[in-house]
Amino acid sequence: MKFGDYIRKGFEVAQLKRDVVQLLAEDKEAFGPALAILAIGGVCAAIGALSLRGIILMPILRVVGFFIVIAIMHFVATSVMGGRAASVSSLFGPLGCASVITWIGIIPVLGPVLAFLAGLWMLVIAVIVVEHAYQIDRTKAIIVVAVPVVLGLIIGLIMSLMVGLSAWALLGR
Repeated sequence: MKFGDYIRKGFEVAQLKRDVVQLLAEDKEAFGPALAILAIGGVCAAIGALSLRGIILMPILRVVGFFIVIAIMHFVATSVMGGRAASVSSLFGPLGCASVITWIGIIPVLGPVLAFLAGLWMLVIAVIVVEHAYQIDRTKAIIVVAVPVVLGLIIGLIMSLMVGLSAWALLGR
């Protein structure tokens, strides 16, 4: 397949077409295009947020963050939820290609809001992909997807508290 085909397949995954999820999960060549789609999504997010520095930083953060989330979901699905031992690429291909919907973030000012909504839809897509890839029921798939989200929220809260307390200490209060 050509890169444009992977983009089209990504939109089909976003429409929750299970046959396309299966196709991309088994496609050994989907890794590269999925990685490129993720990186382009980072550039789109930076442009939409009007961040010149973000054009370099956002693709890197998006790709690294995606790898971390995929690794956590794979671990939870196989070790905790008893899912079949699927390869990490069975998640990476479909989810990476489906992240094409986050390209909507390129719209200045309004883009970040639309990209946030696309990100919420990505959670739904992730549940379907996890359910398919690891052959687990919907409840377990929801838990698998929720774990990295909850961990991210906890880490974000801790970091916010640290910054807030540091600022408070610097102000001498």
